[in-house]
Amino acid sequence: MKFCAVEHALPSKLVTNEDIIREILLKSKNYLTGKALDLLEKTFEDLFEKSVTSIRYHRGENEKALQFGIDAGKKALESANMSPDEIDLLIYVGVGRGFIEPATANVFQKLLKLKNATCFDILDACASWLRAIHVAQSFIKTGMYKNIMILNCEFNFKEYANFEFRSVADVESNFPTFTIGEAATATIVSPSQEENEYYADFKTWGEKHTLCKIPLPNINEYSDGELINIPSALTFFSYGEKLFRFVFSKLCRHYKEVAALNQFKHEIVFSHSASDAMSDRVIDTCKLGRETAYNIHRRFGNTVSASVPLAMSCAIKDGRLKQGTNVL
Repeated sequence: MKFCAVEHALPSKLVTNEDIIREILLKSKNYLTGKALDLLEKTFEDLFEKSVTSIRYHRGENEKALQFGIDAGKKALESANMSPDEIDLLIYVGVGRGFIEPATANVFQKLLKLKNATCFDILDACASWLRAIHVAQSFIKTGMYKNIMILNCEFNFKEYANFEFRSVADVESNFPTFTIGEAATATIVSPSQEENEYYADFKTWGEKHTLCKIPLPNINEYSDGELINIPSALTFFSYGEKLFRFVFSKLCRHYKEVAALNQFKHEIVFSHSASDAMSDRVIDTCKLGRETAYNIHRRFGNTVSASVPLAMSCAIKDGRLKQGTNVL
């Protein structure tokens, strides 16, 4: 499997940490004392510094999520020198969507005029793009599909964010919300003559589902218990510190145990952009070399399933990612 194109599209509104904190304090002033508001402000400032969060991009006035997905898709087709008719499978991935069914992929199949493509969605939170790459590689290997577009449109911030803090303690389950940035990406993959050019290894610890979630109204019908009383449906919560501590140890152990990973001679490393500080810690612990890291959290925040392809797209434009580069 080869990557024919990795492109991205960003909204226009640059949002700073100060912008986020200002709105939180405004929305929370009816619930907290002046002293508590000061503590809340200081807590957010410290956490943003710790996670190396700086800016992120959100939709500006009159900007609509759909337009960025279309823009990314058209850029990818142009970059791959392909017509819409040449795409035979579209996989839409990620959290960003406006309805549960039918598949959001149907909308983009129509608007990008991919008339020869069948389509479906893959939803696995921030891992959605990586899961889709794995599925695409399997399809290509069997010869079922030839040119596959993987598209996401992660525009999820204000729809799922809760700016009203009733207690400073709420930061524990709400801070990661405010590191979220928005972006759309489109990736096109096709068959390759090269052997052993792709390898992936996944692990899942399902018992940790309580650490990060966007609940639906009927969550009680499908949950075996939560860490908190769910504030309201469609409100994102995440225990970032607990999640990072758990993932860090598991990820480093996984890397060290899999020879296909730890013996691979990588030239550049892309990680999920939840935190540049966490990415650097993993890179140091696994002895991957800071010089190989390509981190983008400081530039774009956490763009959910768009984070890895967004980084790859930027690295291509920066000249860091080229044909034949060994990528981890």
